[in-house]
Amino acid sequence: MRSIVLLIVSSVQAWTPSPRRRRCTLLNAHPAFKQKVDARYSLEAAVEAGEAAQRAVIPQSFDDVLDEMGASVNAALDSTGDLFLVECLPPGLNPDLEGTCPYDPSRELAVVQALLFAIPRRVIRVACPSAGDAAMAARALDIEGCSFCGLSSAPGAGKDPAGLVKRISGSAPETPGCVLIVRPRNSVGDPVIEDVMTCVEAAGGVGASVILLNCDLSEKVALGIHQKDRWASFVRSFSPAYHFSNWCAYERPSGRQVERGLVRYTHERQWEGFHAIPQLDSFNGDLRRYGRPFGAESAPPMPFLRACGGPERLSRDALAVEMKHGAKLAKVLRAA
Repeated sequence: MRSIVLLIVSSVQAWTPSPRRRRCTLLNAHPAFKQKVDARYSLEAAVEAGEAAQRAVIPQSFDDVLDEMGASVNAALDSTGDLFLVECLPPGLNPDLEGTCPYDPSRELAVVQALLFAIPRRVIRVACPSAGDAAMAARALDIEGCSFCGLSSAPGAGKDPAGLVKRISGSAPETPGCVLIVRPRNSVGDPVIEDVMTCVEAAGGVGASVILLNCDLSEKVALGIHQKDRWASFVRSFSPAYHFSNWCAYERPSGRQVERGLVRYTHERQWEGFHAIPQLDSFNGDLRRYGRPFGAESAPPMPFLRACGGPERLSRDALAVEMKHGAKLAKVLRAA
């Protein structure tokens, strides 16, 4: 019996695999699959982008934006052309940032005042969105040679092209040399672009140049192909004279909008995009650093690097790609 038990045990041991030590072999990647260093994101490229931003003299406050806008518009008016577009959209005037910095009429008056001083001394007609806005601006801005009128008619009165032409052209001694149209915006049921086109036609009849300030003439309703092409062709006829806007992102979980960069156009340097360099581990791009009236006068200036630039305005998607490129360069500088 004992011999039978020993035979069974020995057979079981013969079929049981003996434990073996596992060997860990080092896998060496083939040189063709090794990660390559992108020359676009080298330290030299990041330093060069930072130096380009320093040479660009980026505005760090609301007053800096006004000074830069005045110089750019003055240079544009001295060049060829009669139709110009100005988009001055710092916090307080940018509709995309109203959740953090609500619309402030005093800032709009400051921008209008800076433009009036930048335009060479001549008779200037300022067309405000309504007669009430025109009365408020005339009371706040008492500048020689400037007069104010409403662009649109009274609510419910319908379009009045003849009345608009009379308000813009004026009498012979007061024929304007420049017409400034403030914040014209299309809305459903009120295509303000038709009033703007009438205004431009009236200004052209007296040989006056036209400046659109912070306009929104995009389509709000479905249009026929001919009407759509006519409006688009009219908007394209304006040459940019100045642009400033912040490139922002939402901070989680507060939902606060913080500055990641900015986009600007000047008559001298044309279109440029700049990305902020974080001074801390996280961004502290408080939009209130642009000063009055948000109470952040002592906010330190933020360093930037140049992410893109060129003579043509980029679409929103193309600009997002360039800003991602700038974010990678900013990380390289931050790590250095």
